[in-house]
Amino acid sequence: KAGKQGHSEEFESMKKILISTIDFYQKFLYQVFKNLFGISSSCRFETTCSNYAKQSISNFGIIKGTKMSAIRLLKCQPFYK
Repeated sequence: KAGKQGHSEEFESMKKILISTIDFYQKFLYQVFKNLFGISSSCRFETTCSNYAKQSISNFGIIKGTKMSAIRLLKCQPFYK
């Protein structure tokens, strides 16, 4: 059981790091990317991809949440045809 507890704490730490990275992107990097690459501010989805990523990682864990987020990003306006 002690081993599983250690893994659980590691996953929780990684989850917090991923969510903090998304927060940083939302607050700072989004504007940079928007200006550099001309990304439109209109989103194809009602919940933005970054908010969706935070929710899916929080609710489903790192692996499944990241996979769900990647699929959602591939459907995002700049990539979707």
